[in-house]
Amino acid sequence: MTHENSQTTSPETEKMTKKEREAACILCGKCVSVCPVYLATKQEELAPKAKQRTIAALKENKQKLHVTDCNKLAEMCVSCGKCAQTCPQGLNFPQQLATMRAKHSGWRQWVWNRWVNQGSVLWPMLSTLSKAAPDSKGKNEASRFVQSIQAMQPPVDIPQYISVAQYDTELANGQSVLLFSGCTANRVQKSWKQKSEAILTNLGYQLVSAKGLTCCGLTLDHAGVPDAAHKSRMQNLRAWRAAERPLLVTFCATCYLGLAEYAHDDSLDWAEGEQEAWTNALRPLSTLWGDSLFTVDVPANLFIRYHQPCHWHGKDADFTWLKEVLYDEVSKPDSASCCGMGGIAQLGNRKLTRKVATRCWDNLLQQPPKKDDSVPCYSKPMGNCLCDLYDEEDEDAPELCDAVTPEYLIVTGCSGCTLQLRGTAPEHSGKKVKVGHWLDILAP
Repeated sequence: MTHENSQTTSPETEKMTKKEREAACILCGKCVSVCPVYLATKQEELAPKAKQRTIAALKENKQKLHVTDCNKLAEMCVSCGKCAQTCPQGLNFPQQLATMRAKHSGWRQWVWNRWVNQGSVLWPMLSTLSKAAPDSKGKNEASRFVQSIQAMQPPVDIPQYISVAQYDTELANGQSVLLFSGCTANRVQKSWKQKSEAILTNLGYQLVSAKGLTCCGLTLDHAGVPDAAHKSRMQNLRAWRAAERPLLVTFCATCYLGLAEYAHDDSLDWAEGEQEAWTNALRPLSTLWGDSLFTVDVPANLFIRYHQPCHWHGKDADFTWLKEVLYDEVSKPDSASCCGMGGIAQLGNRKLTRKVATRCWDNLLQQPPKKDDSVPCYSKPMGNCLCDLYDEEDEDAPELCDAVTPEYLIVTGCSGCTLQLRGTAPEHSGKKVKVGHWLDILAP
């Protein structure tokens, strides 16, 4: 049955209408509940759905779409991708911003491209020079920049709480492995690469030369430098082919995501069946242990807190392995918080990335359940430490507090997250805090 006022439309029009409808933001608000920028600022106009409306408005008035508008909008996003993971319409706001940045590029794209692609000399040089800089305690931008550069220095104060007692070599079966270490490990955190090579060798894998590997391209893509990102992807693909398509292993969540996205990029010159082979070859390092055995020695006063990188998108192989090894010695906040790294956002809106980082630290430093009631300082009659029952000058006071002062060790499985957390660690939290990659606490 039809109505008199019904109108017929051509199949082409119906198809276009459906396409536009499916691609439109329906303002459901699911992105708001996960967006770290909104959660840190509580500003509705910074939520992804509001930015989607802004993009739509700019598209309708293309004469208003210029580099200033794009930069202002782009600076309000840390490219974590959480909104894309929750959007029922399949909208990918960070990718929309990347496209917008690319069409209206400015000095930030120029700087970021060189920071990533020409950092083999610059990063180590800045890291070395930062050793001579005084400890940065200020809150001005110059002090915070020094803090970020100092975060590149390898840690010297993180004990190796996990040791490998026995390697399971059954899983490896002599397979060839190409280790993708990433920019950070290749340039300033070389112990990560060295430990990973030792782990893979001890597990029985055959390491092949990583010559030719470069940046995974993910941050270049998010920054709006697609040509440089494509060049990096092609270079890595050719290096994998030259190594005869072995397993491709990485220990960085961002690198893993960047490499995983290759298989969805049809602009790469894939041979038949190669995209599937690439996907099957890509592995996180933490999934290769098999039935290896470990010894653990964690002090009673140490809380190991795990920061979940956004780029794992909830499927975190690193925490799964750490939990199996450390059991109750490691915990993570009830809800994952973005560290605020944001890639190119560091150039445009460091104030915002700091706000996001502050919220992340608030979650990380919430004290988890006490580990051991037998430790006097954690037994709290009437809400106080047992040591508080004594005066400071009392000769009979137990010397316990200094021995069991709670300390926090934040570990993660992402190179960028590690540097960001080190560079934003709270200075006056009243807690002793250290930050490292999970490789830092491992003795292979």
